[in-house]
Amino acid sequence: MLLRFLMMFLSLNLLACAGQEDPPVEIICQLESCDEGAETSQTAAEETPTSVTIPGPSTTNDALSGSIITAEFDEGSQVFTLTALGRYTKLARFPTADFGAMLAMRDAAGVHNAYFAQGDGSKIIIYSSGLAGSVRNLASFGRIGATELPLIGSAQFNGDYAGFTSTRRINGRAQIDVDFKAATLGGRITQRIFRQRPDNLVDVVNPLSMLVLEQTVLKTDGIFGGETGGGQIVNGQELWNPAAGSFTGLVGGASAGEVVGTVNVTHRTPSGGSFEEVGRFLATR
Repeated sequence: MLLRFLMMFLSLNLLACAGQEDPPVEIICQLESCDEGAETSQTAAEETPTSVTIPGPSTTNDALSGSIITAEFDEGSQVFTLTALGRYTKLARFPTADFGAMLAMRDAAGVHNAYFAQGDGSKIIIYSSGLAGSVRNLASFGRIGATELPLIGSAQFNGDYAGFTSTRRINGRAQIDVDFKAATLGGRITQRIFRQRPDNLVDVVNPLSMLVLEQTVLKTDGIFGGETGGGQIVNGQELWNPAAGSFTGLVGGASAGEVVGTVNVTHRTPSGGSFEEVGRFLATR
């Protein structure tokens, strides 16, 4: 009897121990991945950066590209002050010639003219001085704060374009397409029209065609530069050759919300004459 009782006791203990065995491998794999590379892939994905921080300048006039050294607009006095090599100029507001975000400036005689625009994290300036035959056009742009430049995704930016020739103003609309993942940028300047200076009347005789900003590389510091296409004058009285030019600029704003840049284009006639167009654009998402 005692032997039978011991046998039953041992059998119950064995059944209890069997119920506490480790679960099958299949169940473990459902709870914890059996793929040894899964954890490594997840870690690598977490470490892949999606943006890069471009530090801003110490002051709003640091790192201005181009020939302009400083450019400031005082909203209280409505006076624009510009310094360049061998030049110090103060201009007053000329609101009649404003174009979108582009604020127009000039002196009383209309000899010195400028457009100035400032976004959330960048600024752009174009300055034209002198009379026909001895005109000097200058353009500059720069950041006024840090920029978080995306490394993924794409965006379209739309805004305004303004420029000068030796005898005209030019207004238009800018569209810039940026592929942050592929690090490329391109666009176009449309609705370009001449305006007389200094009175700003539209020149209906010499309409301008669309200016293409050919696709180019967006550098890791948010700077870009490339060649232009098209942009010639459409004049029924005289056939103008296609214009040739270049553009340069940067992506700015705290979250890369704006693009600013300058354009330099040479227009030539079949007879050998030519004139320069210097413009700038500011576009936002």
